[in-house]
Formats: sequence, C-alpha cells, structure tokens
Amino acid sequence: MAATDPQRQLLTLIREFASEKSQGERRMIGLKKRIQELGCEVDVANAEMEEVKCIKETTEQELKGYELQLTLNEASIQTLEARISIIQDEISSVGSQVEGLKMTCIFLVFFRFVIPVLNLIAWVIVLGRDEFICQMFALNVKIRKFQEEKGLSSQEKSSIGTMAGHAT
Repeated sequence: MAATDPQRQLLTLIREFASEKSQGERRMIGLKKRIQELGCEVDVANAEMEEVKCIKETTEQELKGYELQLTLNEASIQTLEARISIIQDEISSVGSQVEGLKMTCIFLVFFRFVIPVLNLIAWVIVLGRDEFICQMFALNVKIRKFQEEKGLSSQEKSSIGTMAGHAT
C-alpha cells in the first residue's frame, strides 16, 4: 500500500492538474468570448458616438443658421419700425396740411358770401332800402344757385360711389 500511495498522490495530482487545466482553458475560452463581446460593444458604442458627433455638428450648423436668420430678422424689424415711424410722421404732416386746407376752404367759402353781404350793407347805406332789397334778392339767387351746384356735385359723388359699389 505504501507504493500505491505515492502513485495515488501522483495520479491525484495529475487529475487535479488536468482538471485545473481544463477549467483554466474553459475560463480562457469564456474570457476570450467576453473580450469579443466587449469588443463588439466598444465598436457599437464608437459607431453611436460617431453618429452623435455628426448629429451634434449638424445641430450646431443649424443653430448657427438660425442665429444668422434671427440677426437678419432683427435688422429687418428695425428697418420696418423706422419706415413705419417715417410713414407715421408723413401721415401726421399730411393730416395737418389737410386740416389747413379745410380751414382755407372754409375761409374762402365764408368770404365768398361775406364780401357780397358787406357790399350790400354798404349799398344800403349809400343807396337806400329799395336798392338793398333788390341786392338781397340777387344774393338769394346766388346762394340758391351755389347750393344747387354743391347739392348736384355731392349727389354726383354719392351716385358715383353707389355705382362703384354696385359694380363690385
């Protein structure tokens, strides 16, 4: 039994070595597979990172384009605001001129009738009552004629406006 003991120990040792060797080989195979898996994962991660970089660059370019467009729009808005201000000033100026023209027209119409009345009053003083009455009748005729002309022109404008309204 004594001789078999060292043989057994040697056999046990050989078995243990073989077992450890096969376990080591299995671990090596497992680690190689894991290395391959991790390599694939790294490749996928690198591809995703490249895609993200491209998206980032595209987004940055779009952002620069939007910033440029925003700057151009702001300049355009400022230009339009300046034009609006100028137009408003011109409208105000034209409005003032229109008011001045209205006052001039009123003044002219007023004096168109006041001067003959003053002349009549002067004639009454100079010529007397009968002549004054004749002049008043003449003035009355002028006033009616003026009213008819104004009435006709405003009717024409009104009928032209309604005709234009019916035409559309």
